Amino acid sequence: MLTRVSEALVKPGREQEFVAAVLDLVRTFPEIYDGLVGHEVLVDLDDPQRVRYVSRWRDEQALENYAGAGWRTDPVTFPGEDEYLQRPLTLRHFRHVS
Repeated sequence: MLTRVSEALVKPGREQEFVAAVLDLVRTFPEIYDGLVGHEVLVDLDDPQRVRYVSRWRDEQALENYAGAGWRTDPVTFPGEDEYLQRPLTLRHFRHVS
């Protein structure tokens, strides 16, 4: 299983609007993307301008089906997202170990 973490640094005063847009976008992801094991939107308690979308994927193929061939380096964005952000999204991936 893989975990993908996209972090946004949101412009001051745009946090609630950005989170609402992300929640609206991802609410249908479980029905759309086979292999999405779970996901959540996280807002940093100490810095609410930092918002993370964390998604867990069955395998690399499922993640590639969601994010495309450049899944390791290319964040998935929504139209108009840049207007909310102070900088481009950062992206990290983690492999689950047991």
